[in-house]
Amino acid sequence: METMSHLAIASVPVQQWKEVYDEEQAFSNGTIFPELDKPFFVTVQDSKLEKGPKRFVNKLNAEDTALLQIQQTSFAVDDLRLYMDTHPEDQEGLQLLKEMLKRRKTLLKEFALQYYPLTVDCMYDIYEENPESTCYCWPEGKIPWERSV
Repeated sequence: METMSHLAIASVPVQQWKEVYDEEQAFSNGTIFPELDKPFFVTVQDSKLEKGPKRFVNKLNAEDTALLQIQQTSFAVDDLRLYMDTHPEDQEGLQLLKEMLKRRKTLLKEFALQYYPLTVDCMYDIYEENPESTCYCWPEGKIPWERSV
């Protein structure tokens, strides 16, 4: 008869709310939480390289800059939402999530009004601003693989 033995038992500390990265830094590092920013492997050469989208910022036009802001804010919202899934009682986290959701909604609406809608909810924003609009503006945006960056 075969007996089961445990090879290991994981002990994972519960994450505590601490100061968070700003949206640009979070997007660049892959997390909004500095204590979770643990590179798997770092070499001297890697530490001198710029992370994330900063390499391209000087090449961005106004539309692409606005899209980058939306991406950064959306990333922060997703990271905070994941945190709140395991810490639903954390009021500081909830407050920041509310602020980020509001910022994301504002950025999406501004982008839709200036360029084209990114989501179906943004289409509503266009029609709310201009109820007489007869434009079905959804197909006006660039296809993602046709972006300049």
